[in-house]
Amino acid sequence: MSDTVIREGFLCPICMQDLGTVTQLLEHFDAQHSDDKDVLEQLKGLFGKAKRKLKKVLDDEDVDDGAFGGEDLSKVAPSAVRISGIDPSKWELQELGATRSYTDELRAMRDIRIDRFVVETNKLLIRLDKLISLDAPTDSKKRKAYEKNLVPWAPDEDVNLCMTCGQPFRLTRRRHHCRLCGGVMCNKCSHFLPFSYAKKLTNPAYSYEGDGFHRWGSNSSLNSIMSPEGEPHIRTCFECRAFLEKRDRQMEQRAAKPQIVQMYEKMTMYMTEADRVEPRFLEMADSLNAGETTFHLNEAQAIRNNIVRLYENIDALSKRIATFGLTDSLAEPPSPSTVQLQRRIRLRASRFMQDHVMLLQSLPTEDEVVKLQEARRVETERRIQQERRHQVELEQRRRRERQKNEGATKEEGSRRKPQQDTVVVSSGWQPSGGIPRAAMDGSDPMVQQMEIIRGYMKQARQACKWDEVKMLEENLRQLQQEYWQQQHTADGHS
Repeated sequence: MSDTVIREGFLCPICMQDLGTVTQLLEHFDAQHSDDKDVLEQLKGLFGKAKRKLKKVLDDEDVDDGAFGGEDLSKVAPSAVRISGIDPSKWELQELGATRSYTDELRAMRDIRIDRFVVETNKLLIRLDKLISLDAPTDSKKRKAYEKNLVPWAPDEDVNLCMTCGQPFRLTRRRHHCRLCGGVMCNKCSHFLPFSYAKKLTNPAYSYEGDGFHRWGSNSSLNSIMSPEGEPHIRTCFECRAFLEKRDRQMEQRAAKPQIVQMYEKMTMYMTEADRVEPRFLEMADSLNAGETTFHLNEAQAIRNNIVRLYENIDALSKRIATFGLTDSLAEPPSPSTVQLQRRIRLRASRFMQDHVMLLQSLPTEDEVVKLQEARRVETERRIQQERRHQVELEQRRRRERQKNEGATKEEGSRRKPQQDTVVVSSGWQPSGGIPRAAMDGSDPMVQQMEIIRGYMKQARQACKWDEVKMLEENLRQLQQEYWQQQHTADGHS
């Protein structure tokens, strides 16, 4: 056996160097072996054939929009060229071939199926309503004739095999007729419809909480179709059962919300409750960490536990929504758009919890709360003492300023002489006499001035000089306001 090593890859046929991709191999050939024109043309022709074959395969798979997500081939990233080894920008433009629309055929086939389901279901409901009506006979013989008259039964001699399982009828496998379509089936393939469930099918407003169809195999159950001991029921075949159950599911879907919608509404309710409770908890946590006594630790812990439970429920429901319909192999799988919506709901719940869990700060323990409250009490007492000292210092400074102002006022009053102003009016009247002694006895110059004006007012009234009296009253009022204002300011400083 030969020991020759077989090399694979994008090898240069001249220097046998492995370049990794087609693009790098062509660039290497153009730069290093540009003189070997024949080999270069042969190599380019080889890759040209490979690209045409690959393009044909892609066209057959209806990927004419591009294998790169429908993007323009001229804008494909160079990394895609390096990975695939093919530059899509160098592909020839592919003309659109012959096409044919199957929309009309699809609609025709769909209409046939829908019409068959609707027509057959309506016929079954009409027959079912007649079978459970109060006018139907209860006697076994009369009822059998009534059922045959309502739905023609297939002749026994014409049917040798069960319409459901295909087993031949013999002595141990008897023939039974469906009361809704008249078909023949064996006992194992029979299904029994309770009257109460039949009332729900014919009247959607009727409330029923049973299990629906049943399957019995005993002779007693076969003879109890109209027996007073048990609930009356009707024998049906598998096909009629499928029609009726599909109709029932459609009615329930119209009346009730889908399970995934119920889970989403419950999740949003938990989110709303968390948004409502969380600000209250943050306020209580800040108060307890600051050493305040406004809130109790037990109440804050209860609210925090409630918020944690809400987050757990949100997480659990979002996970169920994300995997709804994907793990159940018996159910119909959801569409790709529904799966994408479920994943976005999960992403929204994850971001909600990330944003809020960071704000869910921890609470101090009971010992830490006691220490924080004691530290706050000490700090409060220190601030009160500091405020009192500041108030005392301010009061002392005001007292010194008031004493200084009073001394200056007395000194100014002692230098001033009582003024005996004479009021000269346009009429030529002026007060007569000297200054009252009561005015001279006062120590305050403003009090002296007011007493002087009161004396002038008395003389003006005696002389019936009412204009002068009015003017003097105005002057006296202004002096009194100024005097009381000074007294109020002095009392405030004291």
